[in-house]
Amino acid sequence: MKKITLTFTILCAFCAFAYAGSERYESKEVAPQPVVPSSCFDGWYFGIHGGGILTNFNIRTDAFEETIAPRPTGFSESLFQSTGRDDKWTWEGGLHAGRNWQRGGWVFGFEVDFQGTDFERKDSVFLFMELPSELGVARSYTTAIDSKVALDWYATGRVRVGHTLGDKFLAYITGGGALGLTEVSAVTGIAESTDFGGTFADQFSNGGREVRGGWTAGGGFDFCLSEHWLLNFTYLYTDLGDGSAGKTLLFTGDPVQNGSRSFDSETRVRTDFRFHVFRGGLTFKF
Repeated sequence: MKKITLTFTILCAFCAFAYAGSERYESKEVAPQPVVPSSCFDGWYFGIHGGGILTNFNIRTDAFEETIAPRPTGFSESLFQSTGRDDKWTWEGGLHAGRNWQRGGWVFGFEVDFQGTDFERKDSVFLFMELPSELGVARSYTTAIDSKVALDWYATGRVRVGHTLGDKFLAYITGGGALGLTEVSAVTGIAESTDFGGTFADQFSNGGREVRGGWTAGGGFDFCLSEHWLLNFTYLYTDLGDGSAGKTLLFTGDPVQNGSRSFDSETRVRTDFRFHVFRGGLTFKF
């Protein structure tokens, strides 16, 4: 009886293992996580750039002559001459560097740049006033101004905010401060002469070079060539304020022969340092 019971127990145990199911014990491997590609926009960068500048300097050079008090013969005269010039193209080239942070599709950062230009503009105005003979002496006056306006270099420091369009294209806006080395100068010459050879002449220089501060704003695009190299295009409008130089001279009496009249001569050059920048560049991202 014990053998029958033991045999029956062993048989039941084998049946239990047989019908326990077909589940197999297999090793489960964790699938590797996909590698997130490195952003070509996030990080420090440095590059070179160049392009064109369309100046809106609105340069105007003026010269003015006038006899202030009426002459004994009742004659007086005033003259005014002016030349004005507006837009002009020139080139620029320089370096830029900055840092970007990417959060999703948004990119935030800052950039500084420095560039030189060859902008220089000169102008001249000449006036001649001849007065009728008085007491047997005829007199003439000349006023001349040679003006110069120049932009030697400028630099900007800007924040940038943009959004990616796909993996390789970034559109952004930018704005900040600007500095530039400018020049506004005038050389004024004035002379009085008489028909018997008496003359009085002098020359004066005004203005000079000055570092001006202002602001800039614009936008642009960055395009990834690879993980580390980018092409970029930037437009900036820059305003460095305005400047002027000149001289006002007043003759009281006659330097050649004492008289009762005065003569006024005024010269001035005025300009606005505002310009549009269109540049392209090549950038290396570290």
